[in-house]
Amino acid sequence: MAINSQVIAILRGIRPEEVNHHIRCLLDNDISQIEITTNSPDWQSSIQGAVKHFGPHLNIGAGTVVNRRQVDESLAAGARFILTPNLDPQLIAEAKKQGLTVYAGVFSASEIFLAAGLGVEVMKIFPACALPVNYPQLIKGPLSQPVRFSAVGGITVDNAADYLVHYDSVGIGSSLYKPGQSVAETAKRCKLLI
Repeated sequence: MAINSQVIAILRGIRPEEVNHHIRCLLDNDISQIEITTNSPDWQSSIQGAVKHFGPHLNIGAGTVVNRRQVDESLAAGARFILTPNLDPQLIAEAKKQGLTVYAGVFSASEIFLAAGLGVEVMKIFPACALPVNYPQLIKGPLSQPVRFSAVGGITVDNAADYLVHYDSVGIGSSLYKPGQSVAETAKRCKLLI
C-alpha cells in the first residue's frame, strides 16, 4: 500500500539553495505535503522558492510556528498551512483569520477538545510516540464533530504505516530528511515508505 500521499515531509534545517532539489525528489515519490520549519535557515525564502517553482503541485506549510509574527511571515511566504508544537488559542485565531489551515500541537484529551472548539482543522498529536498508536480511536468517540489527526514526533519511515492505520496523516522528520543529506539519500528513504 502506498502511504506517501498521507506523509508530511518535515524539512527541518533545509537551506534555500537545496530545497527545490529535495522537493522535486519528494514529489517524484508522491509526497506533496511539505513542512519547512521556522527554525531552518532563511525558511521564508525556502517556502517562497518552492511555491514559485512548484506552484499548485505542492501543499506547503510552515512548521514550529510559535508566535503571530511567524503566522504573518508564513502567509507572506506563500504557506498554505501552519503547524504548531503547542496549543495557543490566540495564534490559532490569527492564523484562521488569515485563511491558513492550522495543524495545532495537542497531546491530552483536554487540549484536543479545546482545539476542536477553536475550529482547528487537524490535531497534530505531538509527540505521538509517547502515546498508544491507536490514541485517536480512544478520543474520537466523545467528540461531537469529525476531527482529523496527524501523528508527529517519533514517526519514522519504518513505523509510519502502523500509525496510518489510526491517523489521517503522519509527519516524518529526520527519518526522511536530515540537514545536508544528498537528494539520493532522500530518494532512498522515500522508497522505504512504498
